[in-house]
Amino acid sequence: MTLGEALLHYQQLLQSATDPSEAKAMSLLLLEHVTQIDRNELHKQHRTLLSTEQQEKLSQLAARVVKGEPLQYALGEAWFCGLKLMVNQSVLIPRPETEELVEWIIANCRFPVSTLQIVDAGTGSGCIALALKRRIRKASVTALDIDPAALAVARHNAIQLGIDIDCLQADLLNPSAWSHLPMADLIVSNPPYISEQEKESMSHTVLGYEPHLALFAPGSDPLLFYRMLSQLAKEKLRSEGQVFLELNAAYASDIAELFVRENFQVALKEDMQGKKRMLRAWR
Repeated sequence: MTLGEALLHYQQLLQSATDPSEAKAMSLLLLEHVTQIDRNELHKQHRTLLSTEQQEKLSQLAARVVKGEPLQYALGEAWFCGLKLMVNQSVLIPRPETEELVEWIIANCRFPVSTLQIVDAGTGSGCIALALKRRIRKASVTALDIDPAALAVARHNAIQLGIDIDCLQADLLNPSAWSHLPMADLIVSNPPYISEQEKESMSHTVLGYEPHLALFAPGSDPLLFYRMLSQLAKEKLRSEGQVFLELNAAYASDIAELFVRENFQVALKEDMQGKKRMLRAWR
């Protein structure tokens, strides 16, 4: 089987799991992963023959995706803001909407930056923390997560990418543990925000594989983490600091009101789908 034949075969096969345009993109990622040929070069080498080992590996990975496993977990990697990150089922798959949050943060930074302390609360794979540190090299970045398995992934990614961040185990819902956290110029978070009622409308690909600890707000309060983040900001944000959060669009106005009640000024931003998915708060 040649590269060209494999691309067409897996594009057709994966259409049973997703739409045609997504199937093509996934096929390119599969082939890039197995052959280690950049996806932009694959078409130029469409007559290159795949080895038996490569064909077997492609077949195994594609079978996992067809059964519903997210491609990123099957490959053990995901791209975020130009960074290739290791991912597993201890962390969420980084999403394009979160890349938009990173770009919004960068757009609101005052450059040149001499010193800046960033706290990423609920870091997961470390995607936000690592992307910000790469873009704002003089910043000090502390990445927090309650889950030691998630922190292990973030530390691995930091080492592999050669990006210096501090990874710290901390429970955002326990204010008595905040005393050892640094004062911050930026507090950033993409917290668990999905309510139990929303489970019915979610795909099996997400529910069956991504970590529920990182997806769902505990109990019956989808605003719980945002309430705690507003209190963390009161305690740990420096006078000219800013808070940037990814939101559940269904509760955007309620979350904004939480910060207004704590005497913050607030701006909401829509994502590429036109949903209010980001919040900026400042004194």
